[in-house]
Amino acid sequence: MSFINLLFWAFFASYIIHILDETILNGGFVQWITSNFWRTYHVRMFFWFNAAFIGAIAISNILYDSFGSHWVILPIIFIAGFATHTLTFHFFWTIRLNTYSPGLLTSLLYLLVFYLLARYGLCGYLISATDFWVGTSMGVVTIGLFLTVGPTVVFPRIMGKASAAQKTNVMD
Repeated sequence: MSFINLLFWAFFASYIIHILDETILNGGFVQWITSNFWRTYHVRMFFWFNAAFIGAIAISNILYDSFGSHWVILPIIFIAGFATHTLTFHFFWTIRLNTYSPGLLTSLLYLLVFYLLARYGLCGYLISATDFWVGTSMGVVTIGLFLTVGPTVVFPRIMGKASAAQKTNVMD
């Protein structure tokens, strides 16, 4: 197994550890999100969201393990996206709200994996520059953006409108 494969599976393991951090520390991520952003967020959403990402990360790693080449882009998308999420969500909101964002501590592992990927994968010529930058750009723009504004802005507004519509229908 190559160094790059090991990094990708290390990222997968760090995500599992991250979920434990979000479940246990500072009252848990669900409680923290409901207190600060999204009143209707609940444990079932947390479970299915994370289950989907566990599956997607594992599949992207298996595809790279099986086919190599440009399939390296898929795991890089996840690593870059979650590294972005570390800075734009966990770190930013810990400072902004002056309270620990559950997941911040272990999300630092994403930054470490991303650094090692750049230092030894890109600079060590194990990954082409094109594949690295395509994966990184796509990860920042898709997963990074989604994980940053989704739970803090987009979903609370969508669910708030849905809740208001349901209350109106109940009153009719």
